Amino acid sequence: MSPDDASRNDLPNLTVQAARHHAQGRLAEAVTAYTDALRLDRRNPALLYGFGLVLRDLGQMDGAATCFEAAFAIDPRFADAADSLGTLRAGQSRFEAAEACHRAALAHSADRATFWNNLANALSRQGQAAAALAAWQRAVLLDPALPEGLSNLGGGLRDAERLEEAERAHRRALRLMPGEPQANNNFGHALQARLRPAEAARWFRRALALDPGYAAALCNFGLAVQRLGDGGLADLLYGRALRVCPDLPLARFNRGLLHLERGELAEGWAGYGWRFASGQAGGARQPRLPAWRGEDLTGKRLLIWGEQGVGDTILFSSLCAEAIARARSVVIETDRRLVPLFARSFPGALVRPQSPDAEAVPDCDRHTPIGSLARVFRRDLSAFAGSAVSWLVPDAARMAVWRERMAALGPGLRVGIGWRSALMTESRRAAYSRLDQWGALFAVPGLVFVNLQYGACEAERVAAEDRFGVTIHRWDDLDLTDDFDGTAALMASLDLVIAPATAVGELAAALGVPVWRFGGRDWTQLGTAVRPWFPAQRLFQPRGGEDVQDVLNRMAAQLARRPI
Repeated sequence: MSPDDASRNDLPNLTVQAARHHAQGRLAEAVTAYTDALRLDRRNPALLYGFGLVLRDLGQMDGAATCFEAAFAIDPRFADAADSLGTLRAGQSRFEAAEACHRAALAHSADRATFWNNLANALSRQGQAAAALAAWQRAVLLDPALPEGLSNLGGGLRDAERLEEAERAHRRALRLMPGEPQANNNFGHALQARLRPAEAARWFRRALALDPGYAAALCNFGLAVQRLGDGGLADLLYGRALRVCPDLPLARFNRGLLHLERGELAEGWAGYGWRFASGQAGGARQPRLPAWRGEDLTGKRLLIWGEQGVGDTILFSSLCAEAIARARSVVIETDRRLVPLFARSFPGALVRPQSPDAEAVPDCDRHTPIGSLARVFRRDLSAFAGSAVSWLVPDAARMAVWRERMAALGPGLRVGIGWRSALMTESRRAAYSRLDQWGALFAVPGLVFVNLQYGACEAERVAAEDRFGVTIHRWDDLDLTDDFDGTAALMASLDLVIAPATAVGELAAALGVPVWRFGGRDWTQLGTAVRPWFPAQRLFQPRGGEDVQDVLNRMAAQLARRPI
């Protein structure tokens, strides 16, 4: 027997030794054994894959990737190597590459539940929510006892607002791994989404009993107790989460909102600055410009770009005039529907639709999202003193048309109404009303009702008219969803607007129209009994034991008792 043959006879023993060392956590010995084995058989895909797993556990990701790639190149049917490479790429935030690897693995092993779960994770991180949800569902179909698949499926269902299904999926995952902190945390998160913070808090406590340093559970527990009214404990929990993970975006953001709810504006705006990183405000633009943080703007051109929803943009637009006064010039890029209204209202700025090229803005020197103007101009409550009652200017010609239309409706107090968001989900439903709850308001004499509810609401309007014997006036030539300039002209012709927390009330109040806003407290009150942004808004909020129906009835009683 030649020396080479003798060495090759050692290969099985070396392979077994390498795998045993790895399983026992003796990574240095495993590296030695794999290295010796690969000297004897450099193109053995199983050895390359095993060596890659060891290097991965040692944190040597580039070396691990090289091994996985080589193993899959030598044997394109080696699905585990492709899948592991995909997971590694996902850990490097290379999610498109991860997706390609997982799909390559599934091309050869389409019945592997873990592969589908990993593909779903990569799809989710690319924002492909529907495709990710389908892949998690496939994973759980293939293996109904796959805990991580059930947990991830629950998260996907929660994000899709399928909250009852999400709770069931998380409950199944919890049964499979009751001692796993993440399963307990995720189940609590599902309950929290269903507005059951007291129940959610129990599961966050269990997660923390299993892992006291679990930063995400500390953050979630903080939000639960904050919603239960214990801001002091919430602050402590956010602090603990940030000591474990100093840059945990959601803890920074939630703590910021807590400060804003207390009227602690300087600290609150610092936390609010984490809204994009925490995923609470959609995607942030990244213009190739320095960010403006309040420094001198003499001679500088400032870009202010819209963010979040139309209602948020309208609220923060109350600060645009102060920015315009500081800069050489200002460009406001916003939702196309707001452009005519903003252009008229801020004649000192160039107002245009949001650029299709979010990065290149050659005519500006600095940039800021519109919500970040507050950290410069509203660092304490005294900065609201003397705020304008209105700052948006309707089109005079269109307003004249609407005044004629209002006059044609006859005598009475002209009341514009909105009752819900266009996007109604389980978690948002409690903040809004149904039109069939407005009976007491419709019974108040001397009111002329005008529809301001955008979106598909015709069936609700017709049903309410039939049930309550009331007319809710509307006009086919006004698109309440897309024509904000026309809607503003209509609103400016009204005596009162009644609406929940939607863009309807924000737009009307920014025009100076009296608004009665119903619903719960939120951070925009900044620790006060009003909303300092909107002097034209009056808040009607549930008292102890009241629900939305009770609040609407109370509003009706006030309208019946006295004029506005």
